[in-house]
Amino acid sequence: MVEPILEQAYGYCYILVLGAGFAALMIFITKVLSKFLGEKQNSESFTTSGRNTSSGLIASAVVSSWTWPGTLLTSSGMTYAYGICGGAWYAFAFTIQITFFAVVALEIKRKAPGAHTILEVVQARFGKVAHWVMLFYAMGTNVII
Repeated sequence: MVEPILEQAYGYCYILVLGAGFAALMIFITKVLSKFLGEKQNSESFTTSGRNTSSGLIASAVVSSWTWPGTLLTSSGMTYAYGICGGAWYAFAFTIQITFFAVVALEIKRKAPGAHTILEVVQARFGKVAHWVMLFYAMGTNVII
């Protein structure tokens, strides 16, 4: 067995000091931004990015959240089984979903500009019971995936 050079406590102290230093730096930057640039810093602007996120960033976030290991492995398997066309058709099938999602998201943004999540839209449109049903299915989907 190889003897460690340092004790485990040194590692924990290093991580804690590094984390505290990073937190202090972020607090300092936040204070500077609010004092000199007048940026509003609250949970609303944090969760929605101040509602000024560009379309390119939104598109890259959707594609990156869609591209998870199962997708990459299935795409590779389809390419292996059916050649280049297998991977291309697999990607094309999911491109339709992303395009449809973009159109629906734009329409939701027009009709419910203050909503943060799809659950808020469901609650406003269909009521509390539908909101709880959708919440149950959304949580179930997150557990499965």
